[in-house]
Amino acid sequence: MGQREDRVFAEQERIRQGGPPRGHDKQREAGKHFVRDRLALFFDHDSPYLESGQFARWPDQELAADGVVTGVGRVAGRDVFFTASDFTVKAGSIGRYHGDKLVRSQQAAVRARRPIVYLVDSSGARIEETGGHHVDRDGPGKLFYMHSVMSGSVPQVAVLYGTCFAGTAYTPVFADFLVMMKDAAMAIASPRMVEMVIGQKVSPGELGGVEVQAKIAGSAHFVADTETEAAALVRSLLSYLPDSCDKKPPRAPARAPQRAPADIDNIIPSDPNRPYDVRQLIACVVDADSFLEVKAQFARELVTGLARLDGHVIGVVANQPAVKGGTLFPESSDKGAEFVWLCDAYNIPLLYLVDTPGFMVGTAVEKNAILRRGRKFIYATSSATVPRICVVVRKAYGAGIYAMSGPAYDPEVTLALPSAEIAVMGPEAAINAVYYNKLQAMQDPAQRQVMVDTLREEYRAGYDIFKLAGELVVDELVAPRELRDQLVRYFELYADKRVSLPPRKHATIL
Repeated sequence: MGQREDRVFAEQERIRQGGPPRGHDKQREAGKHFVRDRLALFFDHDSPYLESGQFARWPDQELAADGVVTGVGRVAGRDVFFTASDFTVKAGSIGRYHGDKLVRSQQAAVRARRPIVYLVDSSGARIEETGGHHVDRDGPGKLFYMHSVMSGSVPQVAVLYGTCFAGTAYTPVFADFLVMMKDAAMAIASPRMVEMVIGQKVSPGELGGVEVQAKIAGSAHFVADTETEAAALVRSLLSYLPDSCDKKPPRAPARAPQRAPADIDNIIPSDPNRPYDVRQLIACVVDADSFLEVKAQFARELVTGLARLDGHVIGVVANQPAVKGGTLFPESSDKGAEFVWLCDAYNIPLLYLVDTPGFMVGTAVEKNAILRRGRKFIYATSSATVPRICVVVRKAYGAGIYAMSGPAYDPEVTLALPSAEIAVMGPEAAINAVYYNKLQAMQDPAQRQVMVDTLREEYRAGYDIFKLAGELVVDELVAPRELRDQLVRYFELYADKRVSLPPRKHATIL
């Protein structure tokens, strides 16, 4: 009996060594961890992870576990499924059993109703095994089908460690959240393929490095400098997410905000056109050190992130007046829509902080589909059934407040600070639209300026926030120092919100 056990242990130990020495040498030269050392950064030290499919390809010495480690481990006591490429085995390429293990892990996560983490460090499909195709019913191509049908059912988090092109670049972008190492890159085709097809010579970084994916394309949610930082980010991120769409996010001990709520009145300038950093406002509202900004480098005119309010998880969507005046562009419309949709999928209530002059105008944004992409943001907000609270902080002009869950978009409550302004457009634009001909006809510049000043004050009086509160355009006018307390009360009140949308299979807006 002991000999049979010893054989199992001996083979497991051999398999855990990974690929041949040359594979380990390449990984060390790249400054990257061996996959099993990498996994140790993620999971609780007092609870070893359970591995499945460890004997795949046995007894092939070159293909230990067929190049991928899969199983389940614990993060802060919660079970999380994982797949982790072993780059020491044929550069982490996806062979027959490798792909099978990936798909089985996804299926297991769905059955168990648990999150799944993908640690991606792969050169792509092992073409010599698949004969160049990947579309058989149970082949590696099913991985992306599973990503799609899992979406919104159980959280999917990916970390990208190396350069991944074509098929292996899809797992990172299908995940709900992607942490990208600073030296990583991903693209739909490799630089060699790009040169062959269109004659363009480009480096991996130029093609799909973090400058592209985190700042321009917005495909990466976070960028990490080290593998330790990446693991810490994933552990932190999971603390905001439920096990599945059937559950609510975990609660943490409540903490006072980093800044006193009374500071809000000093943070918001009296001049509606003067910029300020909305993250300072957020620091006065949410629990200290709880704000985890998502896609911080992309479309910075809109701030999105996860936070805790009195220990409860919320999603924050805030216009950023410090960047482009908080104007909504096509990119920030996509960013807002995707974040709202994700929060709604995982039962995360939403707090909107409104300070925007509206959607950007002009030929550049029209060519970049501002109407089509702006409607996605409005649609996501309109369809979200989690508790939503709208706070009008300062400017709320035009259709910007539609996307930001304004009064017509059925939020649980619309609150306004005394600095708030709600209007179809700003005073300068309104005066120009209505009185342009009359003003142009005035020959005396001084007389024209007096006329403009008078019209501006008359227009401002029409959207005075006290007047709008009196007309019940907003539900309540709130003193800044009381904002956090009221938000806590309202989110608690609507914690068990139930709402039914009109019957349909699904909407036609993506």
